[in-house]
Amino acid sequence: MNQPTILVVDDDDDIRFALTLLLEQAGYRVVEADGPVQCMQLLSRLTPALVLLDMNFTRDTTSGKEGLALLAQINPLNIPVILMTAWANIELAVTGLQNGAKDFIEKPWRKEKLLSQIANHIKSVTAKPVDTSWIAQSSAMQSLETLIKQLAPTDANLLILGENGTGKSQLAKRIHLLSGRCEAPLISLNMGALAESLFESELFGHHKGAFTDAKQDRLGAFSRAKNGTLFMDEIGTLPFHLQPKLLQVLETGEFTPLGANASENINVRLIAATNQDLASAITNGQFRQDLYYRLNTFVIRLPALRERKDDISALCEHFINQFAAKYNKPILLLSASARELLKNHPWPGNIRELSHVIERAVLICNGEAIEISHIMLDYQTTQSQSIPALTLEELEKQRIVEVLQQHNQQITAAAKSLGISRNALYRRMEKYQLEGLDESF
Repeated sequence: MNQPTILVVDDDDDIRFALTLLLEQAGYRVVEADGPVQCMQLLSRLTPALVLLDMNFTRDTTSGKEGLALLAQINPLNIPVILMTAWANIELAVTGLQNGAKDFIEKPWRKEKLLSQIANHIKSVTAKPVDTSWIAQSSAMQSLETLIKQLAPTDANLLILGENGTGKSQLAKRIHLLSGRCEAPLISLNMGALAESLFESELFGHHKGAFTDAKQDRLGAFSRAKNGTLFMDEIGTLPFHLQPKLLQVLETGEFTPLGANASENINVRLIAATNQDLASAITNGQFRQDLYYRLNTFVIRLPALRERKDDISALCEHFINQFAAKYNKPILLLSASARELLKNHPWPGNIRELSHVIERAVLICNGEAIEISHIMLDYQTTQSQSIPALTLEELEKQRIVEVLQQHNQQITAAAKSLGISRNALYRRMEKYQLEGLDESF
């Protein structure tokens, strides 16, 4: 039951047989796929410890493009991939590593070296928990990833700034998993949802009889997060008159549960987050400057989704797989036109909005692919917020996609709405490579 599973993806039956025999003798469980389609179908149902991925699946192809394309689909799942090819090509190896592969081997392989590579990568993955929902392919997120890998191993208090829905709690989880405290709990508190009367009890705990409704002992968040991480979301909403109580604990490193006679030492890594401008709140007398400095040993700004558009496709794939599993749907693809529509939306609600849009699309999709007819967006928001960031050509393309969606891809109705002829609309669709649209009228 504890055997690590390895997925072998190769169109050559003999190669798969040889690898299966070798790996099973080494104590691994092996699952085989003969190509990209079967590979992604299997990955929708299982999470292997590692993927051995061939670079080519067409007999006369040696470019490695097929393997790189499949690697891009696997990357969002955060499963380590070792690439295989029979063609000694160092440039291809480098390209594969730059695109997310963990290692590279050439056929024919040396058994001892291959088994050693596999063991090392599986060990590195199982050493710490993996957050498969963390997507960081864009340049903005790659810069952030570099920063948090530097900060996570420290115990420095961190303040995360970002708009609503950007994934601040997900970033806190990412930092916790990369820290030395990852084996201990991550406790999250929404400070805006705390009742003022229960503030001290929620944070510091209480003993039985400490107040009227205290019918039993209760551990507060600082105790539950012992040796781990305490994440205080929406810290900017903490009422001003309660802020000194939190400040005192952070300054002294001690707290006293309600009804207790002795204080306890805090041993947590504190991460706070807010979507508010705390500098303005300090100026307006709504947030204490001394508390602010206790919270922000280092400030991390989480980009809005519109600033990391290169992550949208991978996020879509993640949410599609997540909701397909939740609603017992088969694995679904995302059409090129739907992908383009989603990429051009300004996403005022950020990742939370994208998640809801994909969930609705998965629910109403009865085919094999999500089309733009399944995507329900707020078009007034799209038009009002996207114009400043788009060129005229980008704006025209987006408008065509939107109108086609509004008219269920009926070319005649869409062309009339746009004030152009059907032939003119077809020419623009060809110009912008809007493929996969239903041309019925």
